[in-house]
Amino acid sequence: MGRPVEYDQSKVLDSVVKLFWAQGYEATSMKNICKVTGLQPGSVYAAFGSKRALFLTAIDAYFEQSIDNLKAILTGEGTPLERVRELFIYIVGDTCRKDSHGCLLVNALLETPADDAELRKCIADMFRRLEVAIREVLVEAIACGELDAAKDPAIQARLLINNIFGLRVYAKLQPNGPAMRDMVDDLLSALKSHPHG
Repeated sequence: MGRPVEYDQSKVLDSVVKLFWAQGYEATSMKNICKVTGLQPGSVYAAFGSKRALFLTAIDAYFEQSIDNLKAILTGEGTPLERVRELFIYIVGDTCRKDSHGCLLVNALLETPADDAELRKCIADMFRRLEVAIREVLVEAIACGELDAAKDPAIQARLLINNIFGLRVYAKLQPNGPAMRDMVDDLLSALKSHPHG
């Protein structure tokens, strides 16, 4: 038997992520995948098992890179709520880029049939990890008096994740950066602890 084809898996995945991101799952054919990766169908199937398995692997690779970037913002400079605002401003900027295809996870979720429980759970688990990271920063915000102590950080983190979804979907209709930044400011203003009196 011949030796299996040698290839750089990270480069292959990077190409496939970009392809699924630009075209979506359904519109991407095995022919497209072979063209961008330079692999034969047999090599793709041997390495990943199926187009669907490759898609799940691509989503995972995309998310791991994204979550690292987002966590770096959440643990960076500034007060806790300033860091949360930076996260949203980063997302708005990313969403409104001229070459942006939106968020691969949100795109996949919008394209996923309601009965595809496996893919929905996979995406939900990914967003939950971001939600936990945001919740930790909100706990910090309460501790330093920046966030109203009466607000439940778990509920607020869920609300912020919901707003991330909303901004991503809104941008598909109206990719207006200034309007979206105004929405972010209103959202975070509602979170802040306001002194009484």
